[in-house]
Amino acid sequence: MNTVFKIFLSMSFSGGLVILALLLGKQFLKDKISRQWQYYIWLVVVLRLLLPFGPEINLLGKTYQALDQAITRDGPLPAPQQSLSDTQGSVPVPAAGTGHNKEDGNSPMDGPAAVHPFQDIETLLTNHVWLVWPAVAVVLLIRKITIYQSFIRYIKAGVTPISDLGMLDRLSMIAEQASVKKPVELCVNPLISSPLLTGFFNPCIVLPNASIPEKDFQYIVLHELTHYKRRDIYYKWLVQITVCLHWFNPLVHLMSREITKACEFSCDEAVLARAGNHNAQDYGKTLLDVMAAIGRYRENPGAVSFSKNKQLLKARLGAIMKYKEQSMAVKILTATLTLCVVLGASFVGIYTMGNAGASSLPNRPPDTSGSSPLSPDISSAAVKVPETTDMDQYDEAGVKTIPIDFKTVEAKEAIFLGEYTLSFGDKIYYDILAETGNAMTVFFARDKEKNTFYWAAHNQRQPDGPLKCTADFTVGPPSTKPGTYKLYLQADEGALGNVTGSISIVMTDAS
Repeated sequence: MNTVFKIFLSMSFSGGLVILALLLGKQFLKDKISRQWQYYIWLVVVLRLLLPFGPEINLLGKTYQALDQAITRDGPLPAPQQSLSDTQGSVPVPAAGTGHNKEDGNSPMDGPAAVHPFQDIETLLTNHVWLVWPAVAVVLLIRKITIYQSFIRYIKAGVTPISDLGMLDRLSMIAEQASVKKPVELCVNPLISSPLLTGFFNPCIVLPNASIPEKDFQYIVLHELTHYKRRDIYYKWLVQITVCLHWFNPLVHLMSREITKACEFSCDEAVLARAGNHNAQDYGKTLLDVMAAIGRYRENPGAVSFSKNKQLLKARLGAIMKYKEQSMAVKILTATLTLCVVLGASFVGIYTMGNAGASSLPNRPPDTSGSSPLSPDISSAAVKVPETTDMDQYDEAGVKTIPIDFKTVEAKEAIFLGEYTLSFGDKIYYDILAETGNAMTVFFARDKEKNTFYWAAHNQRQPDGPLKCTADFTVGPPSTKPGTYKLYLQADEGALGNVTGSISIVMTDAS
């Protein structure tokens, strides 16, 4: 499975946990904490769902590691391919693709192994099924944009600019009081169901009709200007993008509905904070007056309307009547909860290469008990022998350390690191870091079995992370046997730069 999709799945799962926590907390704190806080705290969840960053040590690190291993372990085995001819004479070039997990002694020169066509199809589908995710996301986003454009065309087709100087003067005065400096248009469209705000860069307040009482007009305009000042249109579209990307997660759709409701509640609260809670009754009456005229066109999620629907009206009126300024205790509680949500969203964690472990391979983790049936893609590898190979002796503790220090490993180049005799129970440790490059593979091979690779570790660079290989294996039956093996380091995707570290082999008695 694609690593990017694994990361995204973990982001969706982590975000879902935070969504559940907030929904649970809402049941207890709905009437005790600011509605504006209940609106903006969802931004923390949106960021958790969109940003692929998290601490190395996190709450669900082990869970993601176990899930990753379960996913990769169930994946089909890639088909073997024929090895290439030896480019260095006596130095074998590892085969392209993946070899069988067999030790039948067949030479790769005898021809490629037969592969069942259904195995190829199964491998292809498994390796590329993740592409359904971005395809659906793009389709959904295009659909939302298309619907929004259709809605805007509908609004513009039936809109008429208001030329009443008195209304325009009142609009300017309210905008000045709300600290909105950008000019805001005022129009009327009799087909809309309630006043709304449109326009990312050129805001326009659209009214169902121009015969609105002065007091209602003041509250309606102040409400829509509050939406504009808070950039609620941008917030709503950020949520829509998040929903498209996480279309498979029902909790994200639930979050979207909660944000839509919280947007109106918080805007009501902001209006009353500016107008004063002694005007709550008049503002509630304005809501009722607005809902008296219902148009025929359903508002689009990209626009910001004064009153979304009748179902919300009762709840909004109740919240308006209960509005009061926050006490210091509530402000302290709000700050504490904000810190808890931010830290929780961060430390719940996402999938990283650190979670998966360096020994994980593209389709299956290495078999720590013996040979790995997976081989690196080294279809055009050139084999290079290091200038210094002083690696032949074990130290007094029974440990053989193979130093790794290369300025450059060219793309598809396989560095031959020596030939070693291994026995059952011997331990093998990889600890290698590449400063530049996208992927590398470390593996053992045998002369007569060039299509079989042992103790292979394939590693890819993760976003904002190093390219490193830290893996450990034990030589043991049934898939391996004592004998002489040749060790390689391969640059898989582009050249590697400043490759350092070591490979250690610990004798059975020493371990």
